[in-house]
Amino acid sequence: MKYLLLLFLVPVLTFGQIEKAIKLKVAVIQNFVGKGAEGETMFWQTKGRITFGIVNYTDEQNPIFKELFINQYKEIVAIYNKMIVSEDETDTSLFIKTLIRQEQDYRNLLTNEQLQLYLKQLADFELYNPQAHDSYSSLFFSEKLLKEFISKF
Repeated sequence: MKYLLLLFLVPVLTFGQIEKAIKLKVAVIQNFVGKGAEGETMFWQTKGRITFGIVNYTDEQNPIFKELFINQYKEIVAIYNKMIVSEDETDTSLFIKTLIRQEQDYRNLLTNEQLQLYLKQLADFELYNPQAHDSYSSLFFSEKLLKEFISKF
């Protein structure tokens, strides 16, 4: 009987984690948007500093990631603004799918060594530091969280 109850709780727990991550992601975009013109700069600098601390970009990679993060911000803000006004499920789904694709775009630019460092750090936060995990999952996806999002969206 205990195992049967656990089977019913796992999807609920997974959905709860996804819902929490979505709320964090919306809140962080809302915060950057609320900064007006400074929001874009704060977004790319925040993402850049956080990830640089994990993967240590090369001098050649720095401008590539800066451009990526600026473009990601412009793209997600346009979708966010539409989603907030429409409150339509289709726009919300596009918002989430865009965040998933942006995560994959970021990962594709990392070297194999950098990607392993990145995934390990996010997994460690997920397992051992829930507060850091929440902070990072507002802008990024651990491998586990990304797989959960992909399976739902």
